[in-house]
Amino acid sequence: MKSQRLTNTCGFQHFRFQALALGVLLLGAPGCQPDTSDEGLDTSTGTVEGGLRVANSLTTQALVLNAISTNPWANDLVAAGGLAPLFHPVTGNTYLRHQLRDVDAQRFMSYLVSCALPAGNTVAWKEPLTSTVRTWEGKAGLCPQWELGAPTDVCKRRVSACLLARNNALGRRVELSMRGEDPLQPTLFSLETETRPAEYDPDLGNARVPSYETCAATQLGVSRDCGWTADFIGRCTPGQTVRLGTGGKAPDQCTAGPALGSSSGARMMLRVCDGIIGCDQGSDRNLGQSQGTCATTNAAVTFTCDSGFFNVMSAPYDSSLAGAVNVAVETSTSAATSYRLSEKAVYRVREGAYYGNIFDSTALATKVFVDDTGHLVGKDQIIQGSVYKKMFSCQAPEWTNEAAYASHRVCALPGSGANCAAKPVGDCFNYSNPLASKCKKDDGAVVWGDGDFEECYDPSGTLWNEPITVFLNEPCGLMPGAPADSCVWRGSSTSKK
Repeated sequence: MKSQRLTNTCGFQHFRFQALALGVLLLGAPGCQPDTSDEGLDTSTGTVEGGLRVANSLTTQALVLNAISTNPWANDLVAAGGLAPLFHPVTGNTYLRHQLRDVDAQRFMSYLVSCALPAGNTVAWKEPLTSTVRTWEGKAGLCPQWELGAPTDVCKRRVSACLLARNNALGRRVELSMRGEDPLQPTLFSLETETRPAEYDPDLGNARVPSYETCAATQLGVSRDCGWTADFIGRCTPGQTVRLGTGGKAPDQCTAGPALGSSSGARMMLRVCDGIIGCDQGSDRNLGQSQGTCATTNAAVTFTCDSGFFNVMSAPYDSSLAGAVNVAVETSTSAATSYRLSEKAVYRVREGAYYGNIFDSTALATKVFVDDTGHLVGKDQIIQGSVYKKMFSCQAPEWTNEAAYASHRVCALPGSGANCAAKPVGDCFNYSNPLASKCKKDDGAVVWGDGDFEECYDPSGTLWNEPITVFLNEPCGLMPGAPADSCVWRGSSTSKK
């Protein structure tokens, strides 16, 4: 078994992605604090399997009301042909190009291509209002054949699950890990053995953290907000002291402490940020930074663990130079510090599973399209329930209030249960009453121990074999403004109802 750490006692694995704009964090809500237990934690750098890491910033409203997927004719065209020829800037389908006057249709296609094609593959398209040629970029590689030809039904269902997993009410960019399995491609959902910090901050309007941008001119010193590089993510016990370095002694241990880590090339600096997202000099998540300690130019930092996760950034003291770091942390302390966490160790909160088929034009609850005059029709509708009648979500049993969480997760108007991207069907797996489970398996057999729900049913009894299970870093990351009791995560799959 290739096991990896997760807050769950089942030792699940996942696939890292950026979620489709999911929502503000409910930091003050009960149950929103990360589980800091070490049960099932695997910080090894061995091979992992079962997931994709992506970001989600596609709003639910854009997913459910756009002139491509919610337009029966456009939906049929996309589902029956190759993406590159259909959207070719010169020879592509003129009707589809006209529908791209809807900016939400453009966003939908960006995520479709990201889910379907592998990293490095792109689809060129022409912006109809400006005639500017742009590209959509692949990432997950769940259906490579769709680039040039029509997708199989399996492909369409797998991409549909990816799109639904990445939807988010406010378009807030939140990283998540997706897990699933394909018996014919056991490595399709492979995990990162060492996970880098996120470089885009939803609190900055989903913008890239400025410190990660290249400096426009040479700058010196640790206070600058440019020219930094993401290193890795660590875990620690909140309230405890953590020490790490790249060749320096911790500033509170100059006399007797050991040198931690090393660096090469130019003189190097460190910055430590709370959580899994990088930070700038003035950020309240900046836990500490160093351009040298103990009367040396070797960097080290001592800080108090805050949320339970931290990430490290490095940069040359002189932004025009180059260097490398090998960060080492002090171990065997009350902080129980670990570093270079795997994807599974970072994204450990099992959320639920998503499945169905968006690409069935007969199963749309409404229609949105751009008419011949360029007018966008149907955009302001309020549709009770799910716009996609064949899209479904089930929630992990770790949630205290599964129904409330599900409504806020998949509906653009959760308070009224309207403009939803899927129909919530209940518990993916019910430990106290297995017959009530919506999925037959709590952990698919292809990758044992990854915690992916498999073989899931809709209310009519139809079996769907391509669900995607989502894991988060913290429970409330996708729940903007939701009631406090709607994102309480019990933290253990063994917590029966």
